[in-house]
Amino acid sequence: MASFLTAVPDPWAFSFMNIKTAILVDGSFFIKRVEHYRRKYFGSQPPFTPDNLVKILVNIKNRHLTNRQSSVSAKYFHHLYRCFYYDAVPLDLKIHYPIKKDGKGPMIKDFSKEPENICRRQFFELLKQQRKIALRLGTVKHNKQWNLKAQVLANLLEGNLEFAKLETNDFYLEARQKGVDIKLGIDIATLAYEKLVDQIILIAGDSDFVPAAKLARTKGIDFVLDSLRNYIDPSLNEHIDGLNNYDLVSIIQTVLDHEPDEKPSWWH
Repeated sequence: MASFLTAVPDPWAFSFMNIKTAILVDGSFFIKRVEHYRRKYFGSQPPFTPDNLVKILVNIKNRHLTNRQSSVSAKYFHHLYRCFYYDAVPLDLKIHYPIKKDGKGPMIKDFSKEPENICRRQFFELLKQQRKIALRLGTVKHNKQWNLKAQVLANLLEGNLEFAKLETNDFYLEARQKGVDIKLGIDIATLAYEKLVDQIILIAGDSDFVPAAKLARTKGIDFVLDSLRNYIDPSLNEHIDGLNNYDLVSIIQTVLDHEPDEKPSWWH
């Protein structure tokens, strides 16, 4: 007589559920926040190199994917769909300074030679080489006109500064990113409508994302915000499904292999 064996389910076979996750990064915000933490807690260290920035970003990404902060999250395995990085191409412009210097006539400011812009371009090239990181680049618009800094203008109006004593660093060139926010919004809409992911993690610091977050949530997407410990208005909590902020001090310490000069009160 043939015998039949009843398969007994493995209790561990269903203990984990795959969550397909997309991570979207506001690049300009990311750079400002990590530089703020470097200046505040690692001021004795030089500015980040492109390689440092890549390692910090990858570290943050990996912490989100291996989040085990609660018994609920421990039941899920986060599979990275893709990490999208949004930023603008660094300003590449040559323009005369607004005032003469030492009577030698106007000098030219070459933004493409600025250390920050050189670092940003090298950073982008390294990001292109990373697995599952997609670079979304917008442009920078400017009117080629110098503006007085607000405090300098106030000093002039109050009589605390003479016009003849103005220096080149009293001026700034106004530039604005174009096409970055729309790329981010379109990607969120595509991920939601095409049901490509179960979860979206957005690394950003303002409320511009709210309409896109609402759309994603109506499509059943779990929408999590990482503000990199930047203050956000409590009212934004109604538009997200979670707020996760990881310890940037420990992340930077690991990348730089250097103890912080000053330890924040909340840091262990």
